[in-house]
Amino acid sequence: MTFNLEFVMAVIIGTIAVARGTRLFVDDDMPLFSHFRNWWTLRMPEPWNELIVCPFCTSVWLAGANVGWAFVSDLHWTWWFLNLVLASAYVAAMINVRDIPAE
Repeated sequence: MTFNLEFVMAVIIGTIAVARGTRLFVDDDMPLFSHFRNWWTLRMPEPWNELIVCPFCTSVWLAGANVGWAFVSDLHWTWWFLNLVLASAYVAAMINVRDIPAE
């Protein structure tokens, strides 16, 4: 078995990107996502509501879509671009939250 750096990086970046995407859909107050979350919970029957308010449920579907896109596109540059944007935004936000001085 040979070491494939591209595969390892895709798994790491993709995982962090899915974590950010899950947070966007489940917890963030960004207007686009909060409006979608409200729309979804008002229109979907009870068991389907969990798909958008439960991070464990949402992450499974986002991870599946992300892995599917990576596989079908053969890690096309568009996959890398979106995943790097999401992953770097998440890492930067986590660093920033922990770097705020105490008052």
